[in-house]
Amino acid sequence: MEIAIKVENLKKSFGNKIVHDGVSFNVYEGEIFVIMGPSGTGKSVLLKQISGLVTPDEGKVIVYGKDVFSLSEEEKFHFREELTYVFQGGALFDSLTVWENVAFFLLENKGIPVEEARKEAERYLSLVGMHGTEDLYPSELSGGMRKRVAIARALCVNPKCILFDEPTSGLDPIMTAIIDKMILKLKNELGKTCVVVSHDIKSAFRIADRMAILWNGKILELGKPEEIEKSQNPAVRQFIEGLPEGPITANLGYKG
Repeated sequence: MEIAIKVENLKKSFGNKIVHDGVSFNVYEGEIFVIMGPSGTGKSVLLKQISGLVTPDEGKVIVYGKDVFSLSEEEKFHFREELTYVFQGGALFDSLTVWENVAFFLLENKGIPVEEARKEAERYLSLVGMHGTEDLYPSELSGGMRKRVAIARALCVNPKCILFDEPTSGLDPIMTAIIDKMILKLKNELGKTCVVVSHDIKSAFRIADRMAILWNGKILELGKPEEIEKSQNPAVRQFIEGLPEGPITANLGYKG
């Protein structure tokens, strides 16, 4: 299979805190790759390094054959069309309507005429089940609706790969299932490669082709959901079973 993303020996620290200590893995074209782990293990920081938003202290990120941290300014512009990022809170512009948020890249960076840009926005909003919200503002939407608008905005760039930071965080079980179904649709119907950071075990096992467990600065386990489910690693078992005692809580200094 073709490698879409290659992460090689990433190391990252903030002050004395080591966040990543030699993280390596591949993401293959057209798969849903889920990164899981306890809170504070640097899952979002890892995603930001893949997207080029945070620079590692050591290591490389290769996306579609390009070294993310060696790109020229012009190459960075085109890189944004290959890989887009859906932030945890959606990161919508409050002063813009829904359709203006979705079409922002087309209007600001592509010079697409307003009428044409709106049609594109409407098309992608319909794709994520948000038809009829075009002229609303983000403040008028629920959390789940804002996340779907953020996904529509990412799709409007027509990227090869989409990075999702906690796409189901704070959502009820029904909306979580809707977002999961949408991510599966992006892969199965549109052929998108998806990298998803999540701590939602049920959601992760529902969508993942492969998953990695990040803990203590390293990839603790990597494999298909059924392989992770059978793991005998004590920290992996504690995480996926939601146990109050084990290596993870001991590492945090939690005495119970």
